[in-house]
Formats: sequence, C-alpha cells, structure tokens
Amino acid sequence: MAGISFLLKKHIKRPHLASFLMTETEQASQAVGPWFLTISCLAVMGLLVNLATGKSPTLFFLVITYATGLSLVISSPVYTVLNRFLADELFFRRTDSIFNALIASSVIMGSLSMFISSAVIFSLSSVTANYKITFVVLTTLLSLLWCIVSVLNSLDKDRLTFWLFVTGMGISIGFLLLTGTSDIQGLTLIFIAGITIPIVGGYAFILKLYLRESVMMDWGFFMRPKAYKPGLALFLVNLGFWIDKPIFWYSKTAGKSIVDPFFRYSPQYDFPFFVAISLMMIATFIVYRGIKKEIRNPFRLFIFKLLNNFPFRELSMEKVNIVHSVRHIMLRILLVHGGVVIVALFFVSTAIIPLPWTNPFVFHYLMIGTIFFAFWFFCILLIQYLDDYDSILWLALVFFILNIVCTVVSIKLGWKYYGLGFMIACMVSSVLSLIVLNSKLGRLEYGIFKKAGQAS
Repeated sequence: MAGISFLLKKHIKRPHLASFLMTETEQASQAVGPWFLTISCLAVMGLLVNLATGKSPTLFFLVITYATGLSLVISSPVYTVLNRFLADELFFRRTDSIFNALIASSVIMGSLSMFISSAVIFSLSSVTANYKITFVVLTTLLSLLWCIVSVLNSLDKDRLTFWLFVTGMGISIGFLLLTGTSDIQGLTLIFIAGITIPIVGGYAFILKLYLRESVMMDWGFFMRPKAYKPGLALFLVNLGFWIDKPIFWYSKTAGKSIVDPFFRYSPQYDFPFFVAISLMMIATFIVYRGIKKEIRNPFRLFIFKLLNNFPFRELSMEKVNIVHSVRHIMLRILLVHGGVVIVALFFVSTAIIPLPWTNPFVFHYLMIGTIFFAFWFFCILLIQYLDDYDSILWLALVFFILNIVCTVVSIKLGWKYYGLGFMIACMVSSVLSLIVLNSKLGRLEYGIFKKAGQAS
C-alpha cells in the first residue's frame, strides 16, 4: 500500500498538459521572445501603414535592417568581452564591479556606434540630414540594447527581458495607433521609443541591484590577458552571418536601389531570408532551452567534481550526461526544425502556400541552410561555454570566408542559385564545428585542467 500511495502522489505531482504547455510557452517566449516581439511589432507597424496608405514602408524596414546589422557587428566585440568578464565575476561572487564595467562598455559602444554610423551614413547616403541623425541615434540605441540584453541574460533574467520588450513594443504600436503617422522618420522615432524601454529598464535594474558605491569607469575587463579573442571571435560570427546581405544588395544583377546608392535591398533574397530565419526561431528555442536545462548543470557538476578530485566514475557519469544532452539537442533540432522545414517546403512545392516572390529556388536553399546553421550555432555556443575562443575564431573565419566566396559564385551562376552560397557555407561550417566539438568533449578533462592552470 505504501508503494501504491507513493506512486499515486508522484503521478498527481506530474504536470498536466495545460500546465506543461504554459511552461513550454513561457520558456519559448523567454528564449526567442525579444526577437519574435520585435518582428511582430515591425510587421504590425508595416501592416497598419499599408492599410492606411496602400504602400509598404520599405525604406523604414531598410533603415531598421541596416541599423540592426551595423549595431550587431559594432557592439558584439564589446559586449562579448564584457560578458566573459561578468561570468568570472559572478563565479567568484564579486559583484561590485558589474555596474561600473557595464557603464564603461556602454560608453565605448555608444561612442563607436555614433562614430561609425555617422561616418557611414553621412558619407554614403544622400538622404536629408534629419534622416541621417535618426539613423545614427537608432544604431547607437540598438548597440546599447544588445549590450544590456546580453548582460541580463547572463544574469538569468530572461523573464525580465521578455516583459521589458513586451512593454516597449506595446508602446510603439500604441503610439502608431494614436498618431497614425506613415512618415518614415515618424515610424523610426516610434520604434526608437519602443526599444528605449528595455534599455532604460535594463540599466535601472542593474543600477538598483549592483551599484553599492559611486559610479566609476571600470576598464579592467578590457585589460585582461587575451581579452581581444572573445571579441574578435563574436565579431566574425556576426559579420559572417550578415555579409551575404550587402553582397546581394550591392550586386548589379540582384540588388535594387530604393532611395539612394546606400539604402539598397534585394527583393529576391531579403524576403525569403527573413522568412527562413524567422522560422529558425524554433531551432533557437531548442538550443537555448537545451543549454539552460540539460547542459549547464551537468557541466557545472563536472567541473566541481574534477577540481575537487572526485572518483573517475563520478566524472565519467557527468561527462556521459553532457554528451547525451548534446546528442538529444541535436536530434531535436533535426527532427523538429527539420520537420518544419520539410513541411514548409512541401506546402510551397505543391503551391498550397503561394510564394510572394518570383524565385522559387532561393527559399529552398535558405530553408535547408537554416538547419545546418542551427547546428553550427549550437556548436559555437557550446564551444563558447567551454571557453575555447580560439576554435570559435577560426570556425567563424571559415564561415565568413565561405559565405563571401559562395555567395559571389551563386550570384555569378544566376538567379536559380541564389541562396546556394549560404547553404553551402552553413553545411561546411556545421560539419567542421561538429568535428571540433566532438574533439573538445572527448578531451574535456584535459581542457578544464589546462584552463585552470592558465588561470592560476
């Protein structure tokens, strides 16, 4: 009877389907919520403008795209070095320098973004001065946004980030409904108002939580040995992801000018790529949830047992848990995201869902490429978790070079091969990253001891 009562209580405590779905939805929102909310906000704003004027605000979308790509490339080296520093500070429970390091990195990022975006827009674009100033402000704010979001995520404050984005995007849509503007600068200013909310809220949270004394610029995180490697590695990761877009934009055959020689786009590449990357949010959720729920704790236990001379059997058990978790996450990426890709391509091929663009080949290449990009992205995050930025550096460099070469060749071959360059770059890079990750996991004990010896 006691055994039956125990099993009955265990069964009762199991989450029901409704609570399970709510939990998974909440975790998905926290993992990809900011990206999903931003896309949804832009889509709603574009739809409202289209209903009011009968025209799509293409220039508005181009300004957002250019500012997003430029801000990510500019800010990624700084916030990567900062996050690496914060990880060590939190591990050793030293929290006094967190806010001061955040302020110093924000000053660097803001200054770099303002300088580079100003140099680019004022020298290459012929739009009016107010549009140029708006672009500089947007790029700078987006750089600060990526910084504070990465810091909040490193502090496991995903829920706070999600609700800050919900508030900000809600304010943007509310302002648009109240004003009814369709001017490009007005739309950009409304979007700026929305992204300011998570920036201000994030900095206010860090200020309240970690500021204990007067504010001081702490530049120590830049002075650490080989601090440039994490920054350079993630710089190449972001640059490699974005580099194929300007190649298409400024191609004589694939690009198209909307206002001036600077703001260009490629309708036959940008729209399919946007849809493919949006669908890849499913794989992104699987990756982030898997690392957080299945890899982080076994890895921490492995390090603890290794550094405290636990028996080899204990180490082997934790290492097996890590390897099994990696395999399960990769299998879920293949089955879930791969299944979504197959279903989407089936509907497109049978014309159940008509394509809004004329080139039918590019979407197939890009959708297949996102499967391999998800594998590559997962391996990069895991290798970053293992603190091996040398491997990330050359893997990102390979992806960057392959994406350039293969994209240029695909454009030369003709419109039937648009997107093939991205797919080939993702396939080759994912295979190389899997080989590197397998090698790192096989020598996990040696890698941990090596890092510990270098730190001491």
